[in-house]
Amino acid sequence: MNRTSSILVALMTVALFAAPAGADEDVAIQLQGYQLTDLDGGEHSLREHRGEVVVVNFWASWCAPCLKELPTLDAWHTEWADRGARVAAISVDSSPKKARRFIDKAGLGLDVYHDGPDGLARKLDLPFLPCTYVLDQSGKVVLISGGSSEEELTRIQNTVEALLSSSAALDTASTHGGAR
Repeated sequence: MNRTSSILVALMTVALFAAPAGADEDVAIQLQGYQLTDLDGGEHSLREHRGEVVVVNFWASWCAPCLKELPTLDAWHTEWADRGARVAAISVDSSPKKARRFIDKAGLGLDVYHDGPDGLARKLDLPFLPCTYVLDQSGKVVLISGGSSEEELTRIQNTVEALLSSSAALDTASTHGGAR
């Protein structure tokens, strides 16, 4: 398959898994502009990761499906770190101590933030928990996923892989003077 075909296949895959437009633009603006607090009290914004694919996962220590999927998200965080993708896990627990206890016990290394039940999760009126948003390199929401089923995790993984592949293919094409 030539480079142009590879790029088209990757972009069509992203379009297939893409979230509908419209209200998602508001979600993207809220996600990027919101100040997040890490478990050590540091302030961050998802804008820091502009140009990268960002997987934003809302979870809680009392949510069994959330706890089930966090190790997978942690593995992806490590796998994708050098490829231009990040995973940000946002705890909606009432206390950051609850999130810290679980993260430490599980030995997870992904980026974890605490926002509480009345923060961004409430503003976004999350439709389910866990709730995962995938933002492309420009910050646009391309996927909203709920639950921790294998099917949902596969949708997230395929979407991120397609975004990373299309980005790599475009980078290669621009480096070599365009698709041939």
